[in-house]
Amino acid sequence: MAEQRALIGVKYDDSYAVEETFQLFKIPWEWYNPSHTYDVVIARRGEVETGGAYLVDLSEKDYFAEIARILNEGLPHCHEPAVEILIDELRQILKEHTLLVEIPPVPWGYSYIVALTHDVDITSVRERRWISVGYAVYQCLRKGMVQDAARILGAKCGVGKDPWNCFEEWMRLEEDLGVRSTWFFLPEKEKAGEGAPAIRAGYYDLDPALIKTLTDGGWEVGVHGLDNWHDASAAREELQKVSALSCAEVGTRVHWLLFDADSWKKLDEASYAYDSTFGYNDDVGFRAGTMQPYRPRGCERLLEVPLIIQDGGLFGGKTWNSSDDGGRGACLRLSEEEGMRRCEEMLAYAKQYGGVVTVLWHQVSMAAPKRWGEFYRVLVEKAIADGAWVAPVEDVARWFDQRRESFPDYHWNEDVISTSIMGIEASADMPSFSFRLHVKPGSLRSISGTHRRGDTSVDLKYEQKDIRIGLL
Repeated sequence: MAEQRALIGVKYDDSYAVEETFQLFKIPWEWYNPSHTYDVVIARRGEVETGGAYLVDLSEKDYFAEIARILNEGLPHCHEPAVEILIDELRQILKEHTLLVEIPPVPWGYSYIVALTHDVDITSVRERRWISVGYAVYQCLRKGMVQDAARILGAKCGVGKDPWNCFEEWMRLEEDLGVRSTWFFLPEKEKAGEGAPAIRAGYYDLDPALIKTLTDGGWEVGVHGLDNWHDASAAREELQKVSALSCAEVGTRVHWLLFDADSWKKLDEASYAYDSTFGYNDDVGFRAGTMQPYRPRGCERLLEVPLIIQDGGLFGGKTWNSSDDGGRGACLRLSEEEGMRRCEEMLAYAKQYGGVVTVLWHQVSMAAPKRWGEFYRVLVEKAIADGAWVAPVEDVARWFDQRRESFPDYHWNEDVISTSIMGIEASADMPSFSFRLHVKPGSLRSISGTHRRGDTSVDLKYEQKDIRIGLL
C-alpha cells in the first residue's frame, strides 16, 4: 500500500494567530494548498474547496482569533486555563477525523512544570523607613509575635541579625528540597520609576557577592523592572545592570506587575530572554488563559512565561496595583487551608493539560509578620510528589524555546507509523521531549521505544531519530 500522510490544511488571514496557536498545540499542519489532499481543513465555510476533507468552520467558532486575543489582551480574574480548554476542544474535533501526533507541553517523565521565583523588593529591616518598620511591628503584635516584633525593632536599631534578609534561609530550604529558583532584583536603589508613587522604590544596592553566590549555586538572577515596561532605553539599561553581574542572559518581571500594550515589544527589542509579568496582584489564576510560555504579537524572540500563583494574591490584604484598574485593591486574604486548595486547583489544571505553574514568593515573605515560607515548602513538596519538573524560569523558557523550534513528523505506511521530531537535537542538560499519538492503545501491535499507554493515547519518549509503531 502507498505511504499515507494525514494532513491538516489551514486557510486564515492572521498568520500570527495560527502560528502561535500551533506553537501551543504542537501538531503537524500546513497552510492550505489547493493542490494537496487533506483529512481536515480549518477555514471559514466557502473560502476553500475541501475536496471531501472535514471542515472545521471558523465562521461558527473562530479558535484562532479567540486564542490570540486572550494571549495578548488577557482575562480578568480567570480561574481556568481558557486557551488550553479551547485547544482541547479543537483537539477532540481533529482526533475524530485524522491521525493526530502531538508534542505535549511537558517533558517526558514529568506530570507538569513548576517555575519558582522570588521578587526582591526588600533585603533588610535597616534599609526600610521607620513607617514601614513600625507597621510591620504593629502587624506582629496583632498576631501575637512579640519576639518577632522585638527582633525587627532591634535590627532597625542595628542590634542582632536582620530578620528580613532571608537569602540564606531560602537557599537552604531549596537546597534541602533539591530545587532552584529565579530571583528578580531591582536594578536601581531609591527609584520608584517614572510616574510611580515613592513607596514603590527599593532601598538596596545590587550586591555582586550575593548574585555570584546565587548564580554559582545554580539559581537564576533576573531584572525586577522599574521603567523597562514603558521606556526602551530604560529596558536596555536595567538589563545591562543585572546581566553584567550575573554574566548571563536575563529575564524580567516588572515590579508591581506594571504593564501596557507596548511593553512586550520594548522588552523584546531590549533582548530580554523572557518576561514573567502577566499575572494578577490580587488573585491567582490564568490572566493569559494559558500555562504555556508563548510569544506575544509583534515580538521576535521574547517569551511570556505567565505568572499563575503569587503569595500576596493569596494571603495579602491590599495591593498597590490591582488587576482591575491599576489602583489599590483587595487581595484574596485566604487562610492557609483555603490557599492550598486554590493552589491545588492550579496544579490539577497543569496535570490535566501540561504547562507551567509559575510561582512567586517574595524574598521577605519567609519572615515575620508574614511567615509564608512553610506554605511555600509544602507547595513545592506537593509538586515534587506529583512528579512535576521544578526549575528556574530560564530553564523552563529554554525548554519551551527548543519545543518551539521543533515540529512532529510522521509517515504512515499501511500498518506502521514512523514518527520523529524535526528541528531539535536531544540535550543532555534538559528533560526529554515526547510524542503523543492519539490512538486507542488497544489498536497498537508494537512500539520500538520507551512509551506509556493512556486511555485514548500513547506517549513515546523522544530518544531516537525514528520511532516505529505497529498497528493491528
